[in-house]
Amino acid sequence: SESIPNQSIALCAMNATLENTGVCVMATGLTDSLSKSILGRERLAKGIRISEERDGLCVDVYIHVCYNANIPIVAWDVQNNVMDKLETIADVPVLKVNIHVQGVGFEQKKEEQVSRAAK
Repeated sequence: SESIPNQSIALCAMNATLENTGVCVMATGLTDSLSKSILGRERLAKGIRISEERDGLCVDVYIHVCYNANIPIVAWDVQNNVMDKLETIADVPVLKVNIHVQGVGFEQKKEEQVSRAAK
């Protein structure tokens, strides 16, 4: 189970991801589906996985990019933005931010995801 600090870090990473042009939506994966079906609740920070390693944190970000977006540039921008934001709030070093592009979308639904996460 995630600790409260990791949930906060994951929410910060999700918001930093959604700020980037070219990110359509966060991708939900097996972890999100299992949380909803087994625990009966949705994870607040969908598409983010935080792993604690010996020397710091590893962050995996799962996204769908917008149609016609330049995928390498979007991934680079997301990686840098997430790293910058997390370095200001995390009390341990962020070692890696891995970007996993899961698909392509046709419209941005950022506001809807951010507003749901804020509730």
